[in-house]
Amino acid sequence: MAYSHLQKSKELLVFDQDPEKLQGIPQAVDFADAVEAPLVLLNVPISEIAVVCQKMAPLLRQGQIVVDTCSVKEKPIAEMLSHLPKSTQILGTHPLFGPDSGKQGIAGLKIALCPVRIEPAVYASICDCLKSFGLVLVETSPQQHDQQIARSQAIFHLIAQTIKELQWRGQEVSTPGPEEFYCLLETVQHDTDQLFLDMEQDNSYAADCRENFIRTMTEIHKGLAVSSRKLSEPES
Repeated sequence: MAYSHLQKSKELLVFDQDPEKLQGIPQAVDFADAVEAPLVLLNVPISEIAVVCQKMAPLLRQGQIVVDTCSVKEKPIAEMLSHLPKSTQILGTHPLFGPDSGKQGIAGLKIALCPVRIEPAVYASICDCLKSFGLVLVETSPQQHDQQIARSQAIFHLIAQTIKELQWRGQEVSTPGPEEFYCLLETVQHDTDQLFLDMEQDNSYAADCRENFIRTMTEIHKGLAVSSRKLSEPES
């Protein structure tokens, strides 16, 4: 998705470790050439960010900008700060949409920004570019991002994964709300298992949110059983 939007207005170099994904892309280059770009945009799994940073670190020049797009921010940013040269500018981002939710266009959708180590003028220029796509910018700290995303995206993906395992689908006999909900679930059920695992395991707040969610749901479930028994008991 990033390629389809950025190629319209920017000069791009594209690398992927899978050569088949580069077929038909005229801007395809090898890793070293891609890392020479003034701005390096990382579209890699959260669990791979450290390895990629270690590989690219010796190739970076002073002042280059490295931008990640991970759906968790504390861990990837910590890895970039640890492995990239201090002369490298770092910007954390998280496009708050995916291929399915953005397939009709990205104008009006949101992107989270964590300006970690970046010159104000450079940051302002990147913000202007993102706004030109019609994106809504949400500036946040890595901690605030991960706390909020644990209660939103991580829980939503948990529900979607559960429904997927149950092999439940939208039903013909349904009201509009559940129909829309099942359609929304399907938009993330196409994501990779790796994304789901990384999002749930690499966000330090996700486990507590899952436990609170499951505990509360269990309490509601038990409460329904108690209420049912009370209703069925004869009056004295």
